Amino acid sequence: MIRLVRRVGRLGALVAAVILAIAAEAAADPVERLVVIKADGLSQSLVDRAVRERNPRTGRSYLPWIDHVFYQGGTRLSNFYVRGMSLSGPSWSMLDTGQHLQIRSNIEFDRYTQRPYDYLNFFPFWFNYVQRRVGDMLGTAVLDDIGVRLLLDAYDVDERHQSFQLYQRGARLLTLGSALQNRVTSRTPRQLFDEWHVGIDGRAILNEQLEREVIAGLGDPRIRYLDYYSTEFDHNGHHNRDWPTQRATLQQLDALVGRIWTAIGQTPQAASTALILLSDHGFNTDERVYSQGYSLVNLLGSREGGGHHIVTKRRLMQDYAIKSIYPLVPLITTASNESLYLKDLADYPTALVDFDGNERASIHLRSSTLNTLHILLLQIQRDDLDPALRQAAIDAFLALRDRHRPEWQATLVEMREEVAALVRAADVLRARLASLTPAEDAEPVVETPAQVQERLRLVGRVERGTVEAVEYTAYLDTLARLLAVTRGSLPQAAARPEFLIPAGGMGDRNALFDLQHYVAGPAPGGLTLAPDGSLDVERSFTRLDYLALLLGVTVRNNVQPGLSNRPIDFTAVHVPCGSVAALDAAPAERPEFCLWLNGGAGAEAMLLARHDASGRLWLRYDPVSGVAQDAGGSVRLERATWRAGLPLRIWEDARLDLPGGVSRLAWLDEWHTDDEWLRATHRTAYSNAVVGLHEQLAPRTAPSLADGEPGLSEDERVMRRLRRRQRALVEPDILMLASDHWNFDVRGFNPGGNHGSFFRASTHSTLMLAGGERTGIPRGMDVRAPYDSLSFMPTILTLTGELDANGQPSPALRERGFLPFPGPVVRELFERAEPLASAD
Repeated sequence: MIRLVRRVGRLGALVAAVILAIAAEAAADPVERLVVIKADGLSQSLVDRAVRERNPRTGRSYLPWIDHVFYQGGTRLSNFYVRGMSLSGPSWSMLDTGQHLQIRSNIEFDRYTQRPYDYLNFFPFWFNYVQRRVGDMLGTAVLDDIGVRLLLDAYDVDERHQSFQLYQRGARLLTLGSALQNRVTSRTPRQLFDEWHVGIDGRAILNEQLEREVIAGLGDPRIRYLDYYSTEFDHNGHHNRDWPTQRATLQQLDALVGRIWTAIGQTPQAASTALILLSDHGFNTDERVYSQGYSLVNLLGSREGGGHHIVTKRRLMQDYAIKSIYPLVPLITTASNESLYLKDLADYPTALVDFDGNERASIHLRSSTLNTLHILLLQIQRDDLDPALRQAAIDAFLALRDRHRPEWQATLVEMREEVAALVRAADVLRARLASLTPAEDAEPVVETPAQVQERLRLVGRVERGTVEAVEYTAYLDTLARLLAVTRGSLPQAAARPEFLIPAGGMGDRNALFDLQHYVAGPAPGGLTLAPDGSLDVERSFTRLDYLALLLGVTVRNNVQPGLSNRPIDFTAVHVPCGSVAALDAAPAERPEFCLWLNGGAGAEAMLLARHDASGRLWLRYDPVSGVAQDAGGSVRLERATWRAGLPLRIWEDARLDLPGGVSRLAWLDEWHTDDEWLRATHRTAYSNAVVGLHEQLAPRTAPSLADGEPGLSEDERVMRRLRRRQRALVEPDILMLASDHWNFDVRGFNPGGNHGSFFRASTHSTLMLAGGERTGIPRGMDVRAPYDSLSFMPTILTLTGELDANGQPSPALRERGFLPFPGPVVRELFERAEPLASAD
């Protein structure tokens, strides 16, 4: 009898399981409509705080809609992080594509042409779009060149509604006009009069119109993807550190969530619609701390810093006054009055500084080799130079040039091929564009929105390719003249240094040796002969060790207790792995990427990376000391012991979460996957910095740029090589991370707070999901496991049914150019686990 009861019980359980599985399957249809609220800079920690606090007027949460929709009625990821630098440009690029970083800063500089990729500047896009010269924002165009698709590309043009944002396709010109019109018609005369007196809020006018258009789009059954992009919290967070002001901004976002959620509920698609609240990064803000600023521009422009003429994206704080910035050409040159050899030659900038991202900065220094050649040319042209010194200078110039001839000649040959392919590609696009343009005597044709975007995209690609070809040709022509100059022609060529040294070109990236022995100018005593009559290259030039210089910066007037008097936390510089003798390892464990993190004397570490046979990423973090490179390229260093005070402060952080039974030393002395590092470190002060630094700085080629693909034409192969080169040319010499509550935004120093670092406060971002009953999104679930940016796209496309069980894009997505996604899906969303308690 007992056996029979057990059998019946097992049968009943099996039937119940089948019924539940069928019910779950029926209840979890693919999401038919996505609505994404993109809140720039929205910190999960601050949202949690505001949700849990009670408004004394209402007795409810300060964020009642977010609490209701996401905390009680949806799913939130408590530990969702930026993978890479916590900057808007890179972070949104990863969220919008689901691919590894290709765009790695808010502004990037091409070292050969000084061409800026200013991804946050809307003005050129709008100006050129009105003139029908461009179809997409710059970042979108760059990703197109690389062959990486955006989430919105999963939908046809008439199936999507996109707001204004960094990775934007097309532009709705009527939005700007309608914004002001609707503001006027929605206000009483008294309200308009009052607003005129206190100041018209242009941001609110535009935001209101964008919201109207999203809600109107929800009423169109054809539209399956809608987004709304808000910069309000990021904007206010930079300027205000007090909690009531930040909470008020969150309340505005909360009200927006409520209005959109209510509008969704009134649509026939409500049951199969998912609403997502997403941010690109967090915010390092503290009511007790006034964010401190340090000017790297002033340092590098000083004599002690090398006397550089410096190019930046924005004016310095002291230049505010009544000067304006021409928004279509954002570069600003700050000439140094203390230049060591270019005092009256400000058209030769020798440093490009990107401080856009506040808690970090990156620096391109002109090639130390180009500096040396330029100094020698200026000396050779002097009438008063001793003949023996002139001859020694000519010999030194030619010897240095010839030492670099192999790589420069290879660059010249390869880039001539690439420029020629670029011109041919532009010609092909131009012919294609002509076929889409009706003849003047033809009947007028009404273009669809998709046709308009395609035509403008072609116009933009043609123009961009043409300009790039001209700029690269100018650099290559100068390089060719430098390689061709002879002993006999050099004295005459020295009279025109620009003939041999490109005015805008920074040359190749500096090696570690160059950064530690950087030629910043002639020696105070001028050129000096060695005993054998040759030029004494050690005594003839002023050299700087930039790694020591930057880490030695301190301030004397730090008025806030608890803040370090060292603005720079640590620097990160590439080191060639092949020459690091102290990193001997078994062949399977030899690193392919080596990054030196330097926090000053006694605080050095190497971040190492390799991939196994299956392509899985492994990372290791080793304490070292005495890192240096000799002139021949060999790197010397010594292994050091784990201790407190190393960059990232891993050893001493009590929040390091290791598997049970494993000692801290044993775990840290081993290789681990990126997932293991994320799980172990995500709650530490520097969060997932080990993974993030690799993501930010490791050389990476998008799969779409691989040249081994069969069937490629020669021009396609060469163009892919050019795109890989362009991504390499924007990599800086030095990445600097600011100490906690310091920033480098010399334009204003952002007193409220900042982001751009690897601090957990800055990397801890927001991902929340809610949906109708047919979406299957769990209610009241808090996913505690850590995930990062790479998980967003595959998770969303799994919800929409566009990824198969192996995480591969559907045939429809592959046809649109989508690649497999490297990140894991948030599996808790699909396990139908029991929901956790809400914020209440």
